[in-house]
Order: sequence, then C-alpha cells, then structure tokens
Amino acid sequence: MSQKKQVLVLINPTRRFRHVRRLQGLLKHHEHLLEIRVTESKADLMRHVTEFTQSGFAYLLVWGGDGTAHDAINALYRGKLATVGEHVGEDVGGPLGEQELESAVAGGTFRKAIGFFRGGTGNGIQDSYEVPVRMARQVDTYIEAVTHGYTIDVDLIEIEYNNTTRYAQLIGMGYDAESLAKREQYKEKTAKGRTVTRPGMLQYLVSAIGYGLGDGFKRRTTFNLDLFSGKYAFRGPRVNAEFPFARLSLDRSPVMLEIGTRPYYGKMFKVCPDVVCNDGHIDVYVYDFAGRLDGLRNLADVWFGRHSRINQRYARAAKPVIERYEVGALHVSSEKAFRFHADGELLGVDVPSADGRYRVSIRVLPRALTFLVPAPFYRLFHPRLEETVVK
Repeated sequence: MSQKKQVLVLINPTRRFRHVRRLQGLLKHHEHLLEIRVTESKADLMRHVTEFTQSGFAYLLVWGGDGTAHDAINALYRGKLATVGEHVGEDVGGPLGEQELESAVAGGTFRKAIGFFRGGTGNGIQDSYEVPVRMARQVDTYIEAVTHGYTIDVDLIEIEYNNTTRYAQLIGMGYDAESLAKREQYKEKTAKGRTVTRPGMLQYLVSAIGYGLGDGFKRRTTFNLDLFSGKYAFRGPRVNAEFPFARLSLDRSPVMLEIGTRPYYGKMFKVCPDVVCNDGHIDVYVYDFAGRLDGLRNLADVWFGRHSRINQRYARAAKPVIERYEVGALHVSSEKAFRFHADGELLGVDVPSADGRYRVSIRVLPRALTFLVPAPFYRLFHPRLEETVVK
C-alpha cells in the first residue's frame, strides 16, 4: 500500500529558474512524502492554496518571493475562514457571526500548516522564523519538521483600507514604503513578456539611498495613531518603562512607522526587534529621527534592532526615543493619501473615510494560522518542562 502524501509544495517560478531546478532536484528524494506543483501566475498560486485548505494534505510549503508569501498567507487564511465556518456552522445549525468564526479559527479545529522556502531576495518571513539559508538545509529542515510535527500557531494582522481587507505580519509606512515606491521606476520584462518591477536587494538599496539623499527625511506624513487595548513598552539597556491604556491617541510625523507580529523586514533588517509571534499583540514602532545625519549615525543599530543603544543616547540628549507600543488594534489616519507596505507589497490609501481622512484600520488576529517551523525555533516555545518540578 502506498503511503499517503502529507505535503503539498507550490513553486512560483517567476524568476531564478536555476534555483527552481535545484529545489526540484532536492525534493525528488522525498516524493513519497510530498507532491510538487509549479504555478503559472498569482491567481494560479492562490487557487492552489485555496484548494489545499479542502484537501487531504496536512502541510503546505511555498517557494517564491515576499509577494508570493504574502499572497499565500492571504489565500490560506481566507480558505481557513471558509472551511472552519462551513464545518462549525453545520455543527451549530447555522452560520457563525464574525467573533464566533474568529474564535473557532483560533481554537484549533483547522490544523493545516504552512512553511516558506527562501525564494526571494528579502526573505523577511523566513528570517523571522529562522529558516536556514542553504537550500539543501532548508529541505532537510522542513522534512524534519513534518516528521516531528514542529508547528507554531502565529498571529496575523488584519488590515482594512480602501473598502478592502488584507492579512499580513508586517506593515511599514514612511521611509521603507516610499523606497519601495521609488523602486517601481526600475522595470524589466519576464520570460513571458510581462513588464514587472525589477527584483533584488540592490535595486531596493539604490532606491532607499536615493530617497534618503533627496528629501526623504524632510518629506514626512503626519499621522494620527489611535491605539487600543495596549501599553507603552520602552526597552532600555538598564531600565524598562511601561504604562497600560485602554485608548491612546497620538499625532506623529515619523521617518518610519512599523507595525508587526514578526521582527524582520528583509535581509535581516530587524525592524520590530521585540515582537513575539504569538502573544496576541501587535508591536508598533515610531522612528522619529530628526534628520539625515541622525539616520546615518544610527543606521547599523536600527538595522540590527539595537534600539536600547539608540534610546540610551537619545534620552541623555533629550531627543525623542524610538517609541514602542503593544496593542490589540489601532487606526492610522492622515489628512492626505499615503502609501504603506504589507509584507513588502506596496499598497496605498487613496479613498477617504466619511470624515474626509485617509485611514488604515489594523487589528491582531491571535493564533490565526499555523506555521511549520525549524526545530530550533520550535524549541524556543517548547522548553523541557518535564525537568521542572512544580510544587
């Protein structure tokens, strides 16, 4: 009797075809365990992910860039909502309300898990969950995770803007979003003749440097931040400071505003360094450097998430520190339209709300999805409790 395959692998080969062939060769050694499908477009990828939610596969592995990971997360969560709503609704004899559905989604009735190979140039989601760099090691790591069931329930962020909804784990406004917008000017044609933005970290760095050398530090958007059910959470080298709130309203004109449930943006840029992926909170970071010189002085510490060093220097000099908040939800609004990114996908708010302001509404979805993770990451959340005697 043949063994039932547990893993569906989706490969989105928009570029880097040599890497695709290398991955396919490595995966062939595990054909008894997995099925490989090559997608042809974004729509095709999302269709396969949606079908996965109704299939007999337990695990989904995705190879592609940051955009592919973002699309897969959205398709998987929407498919999970539909599947859980249908099954639980049958049990209770009718359709579920929104809160009931979210509770059922987080309650563990849907146990399919997703993992991500390093198929892009940023790979922020892979950095955040400690996926190895070498391709052969990635394959071995995920086979081990499947064999032993190394999974973690993680939080998602729900984003409502322009009368639409998306899901992500990282949102950025200000410098990083504007750098992505500047990168849009670099175009190339794919093998299928489509014109797309040129990929790669080099193009992003060129865009980011160009934006910073221009008026990037001067051209800021003033945001109103309406924060709910959270706390201010300062982290310093010697002293931490916190205060809770039910609601807090702030006006800020930051260089960057970062909102996340995972720490890394791309290329080990630790933009939300204190995030815990499943604590039921969204971390909000307000980067308020005075100008270009301050940004350059602190570039290394910002990149590696060493906020305590920056805050120590700034507190002594009576300068604004990097503010950090842990919240359940927030609204970000401005008097004018603005751009933001979700998991590296450039988006924009260009439809005003009823009050005339441009607004993004954000809230946490606790334990919304299950991720397949490497063994070292799994063990961080599963200490050897059997050695601890509780009296």
